[in-house]
Amino acid sequence: MPAKSNRERLREIASVLASYGFGHIYHTRIKSRNKEQDAKNLRRAFEELGPSFIKIGQIISTRRDLLPDNYIQELSKLRDSAPPFPFTTIAEIFKSESGQALEEVFEYVDEKPLASASVAQVHKAKLLTGEDVIIKVQRPDIEENLLRDIRLFSRIVSMAPNTVKEMLVDADSAFREMLETTKIELDFRNEAKYLMKFRDLNRSIKAVSAPKPHVSLTFKRVLVEEYVEGIKGLNENQIIEAGYDKKDIAEKLMYSFLSQVFQDGFFHGDLHQGNMIIKNQQIVFIDFGITGELSPEVRESLIRLIKSLVLEDIESMMNILLQMAIVKTKVNRFALNEDLTDFYHTYASRSFKNIDLSVFFTDVLYITHKYKMIMPNDFLLLAKSLTILEGVITELYPDVNILNIASAYIKNNDSVSFFDSVTKDKLMVGLYQFAQNSSQLPTKLSKALDSVNNGRLKVHIDLVDGNAKWTGLNKMVNRIVFAVIIAALILASAVILAVAEGTGVSILAIIIFLGAGIMGLWLLISIIRSGTL
Repeated sequence: MPAKSNRERLREIASVLASYGFGHIYHTRIKSRNKEQDAKNLRRAFEELGPSFIKIGQIISTRRDLLPDNYIQELSKLRDSAPPFPFTTIAEIFKSESGQALEEVFEYVDEKPLASASVAQVHKAKLLTGEDVIIKVQRPDIEENLLRDIRLFSRIVSMAPNTVKEMLVDADSAFREMLETTKIELDFRNEAKYLMKFRDLNRSIKAVSAPKPHVSLTFKRVLVEEYVEGIKGLNENQIIEAGYDKKDIAEKLMYSFLSQVFQDGFFHGDLHQGNMIIKNQQIVFIDFGITGELSPEVRESLIRLIKSLVLEDIESMMNILLQMAIVKTKVNRFALNEDLTDFYHTYASRSFKNIDLSVFFTDVLYITHKYKMIMPNDFLLLAKSLTILEGVITELYPDVNILNIASAYIKNNDSVSFFDSVTKDKLMVGLYQFAQNSSQLPTKLSKALDSVNNGRLKVHIDLVDGNAKWTGLNKMVNRIVFAVIIAALILASAVILAVAEGTGVSILAIIIFLGAGIMGLWLLISIIRSGTL
C-alpha cells in the first residue's frame, strides 16, 4: 500500500478529529458543555489515527503546558500497544541494520512478540553465546510517519484561531522540542546509552537495577539487551506469593526516584507498572526510551524552590520561577506574588501527610501557565513522572506516606540540605564582603545626603495597576472640575437674576440655572452608579 501524501494525511487527521466533535476547535476555546467527554473523544481520535498518534498523545501527556489538565489525564491513558508486524520484517530490519542474518547471531528468536507497541516490537531471543536477551525492533516507517504527523498536527494547531492559542504557552516551541526529543528517542543507540548511564549511577544501590545492553548488537532501529525474568507489572498476588513486602517495595521506589532526581539529575521518565520487574530483591527498571536529565542549574533551582516554600520566602519563590522559565511577555509581578502567597498558604495549612507531591507540581505549573511562563521540558517531565509514580505506589501500598519518605530523604541527603553548609572559606569570604560593604556605607550615605541637599534626589514610584488607578484619578479630578463649573453657573445665574432689568436677560439666567441643575443631577447619578459615593 503506497504511503499517503502530506495533503492526504492532513485531510485524514482533520476528518477524524471532526468526526469526534472537534470541529468547534476553530470557533471556540477547547471547551464545550461536556469537557470530560471532549477529553475522551480526543483520546479515541488519537487511537483511531494509529501508532504515530498514540505516541504523539503520550508525548503531549508529558506536557502540561499544552492542554488543560483533564485532556492531559485522558491522554495519559493511551495504551502503548499496536497490532504486531510480521516476523519476516523483524529479520529484514535486523539484516539491514547489522549486516547479519538473525541466525548468525541468535540461537533462536521467538516469533511471537512479548509486546507490540506504537514505536517498536519486542521478542525474546537467545544469543549463540547462550545468553537470554530481548531484541527490540523499530516499527517499519514509524520514524517517517511519526515526525510527519507531529508536523501536521502542529500545523492544524497553528491554523486554529487566537482563542485556542491563548490557552497554549508557545505551542510552536513545544512542537519543535517534541520533534527533537522524538528524533532522540527513535535512535535506539541513545536508549542503550541511557541504560548504561543508569546502571553506572546506581551500581552501589543493591535495590535498583536495569538490564545490560549489548552495545555491539545495538543500532539505530535495533536494541538487544539482557532478558530479565521476574514479577512483571508489580503483580500483587505474585509479590505476596514470593514473600516480598509491598510497603518495602513502595518505599524503595520512592527513594530511588528521589535519588535519581536530586542526586543524579537523571531519571526514568515513564515509571508505570509495565516498566518495572521484581527480581532477586531488586526493582529492575526497563524501557529507557523516555528519560529526563536535569541540568545542575535546574536541579539547584528545584532545591531552592523547596527551600523557599519551607522558609515562606515568597519573593525568592517568584524570582526562582522567573529565572527557570522562558518569559516572552511582561509578567505582572504583583499579581504573581499574590498567587504564590495563596499557593503557599494552601500548603502551609495542611499537614505533611495530606500534601500530594504531584498536585504540588501541578499547582506550580498552573501558576506558570497562567502567566505564560515556559518551564524547562525536563521540569515538566519530572512533574509527569512523579504523578505516574505516585499512582503506582498508592495502588501498590495505599497506606504509604510519600511525603514522609521525601522528607526523610531530604533530611538525610547532603545534596538537598535546606541550609547551606558553612565552611571556613565561605565564612571568610562573607566577612570580607561585609567589611567591604560596611566601609563604603559612610561614603554612600554622604553622597545620598548631598543629593538631597542639592535638590538632585529622584524618587521612582512603581504604582501597581497604574493605568487603572490613573484612569480613576482622572475621573475624580474631572468630576471635581465639573462640579466647580456647575457651581459657577448657578452662582452666575443668581447674579444675573439679581441685577437683570430686562425680561430676556432673566430668561437667560433661568435657562442657565436649569442647565446647571440638570448637569448637577447627572453628576450625582453618575457618582451613585459608580458605587463610590
